[in-house]
Amino acid sequence: MDYVHLLPPSSVLVPLRATGKQDALDELFNGISMLRTLDRIHGLKQAVLRRELEGNTGIGHGVAMAHGKLPSLTDIFLCLGISLHGIDYGAYDGEPVHLLFVAANPPAMQGIYLRTLAVLSRYLRLKTFREQIIHSEGHIARVLLHGALEAAVGRYAISA
Repeated sequence: MDYVHLLPPSSVLVPLRATGKQDALDELFNGISMLRTLDRIHGLKQAVLRRELEGNTGIGHGVAMAHGKLPSLTDIFLCLGISLHGIDYGAYDGEPVHLLFVAANPPAMQGIYLRTLAVLSRYLRLKTFREQIIHSEGHIARVLLHGALEAAVGRYAISA
């Protein structure tokens, strides 16, 4: 599977300036043009906010994976906001979030989507990997994330 489409150009926003969860999500949706399009056409922001009401998506170690499922999408989508100072996100470990992902998938791709997020989560548990992304420019963060996904293909059999 080719992962370049998951984080297309201009899908990483550095830096996120917001300090609160809602403001950070708003900033990300306003700052990434593809998110504005997906929100307007597919209602992604509403899907993400509905999912947040079900349970916090702050997964720990300074990472949050806000996500939504949209039947009208034809592919998986992923973007990232990087906060140097941290966002009060209400994560389960109580730590501020520095890497705020927004992900979306069509229901038909749920299996691939979950495996992709599982691989990302494995890499994001590594402090050195997180630090590299937090302190990099957007295009470098994309390269690091794509590299992690590509390296895991053989081990985790993500492809469709």
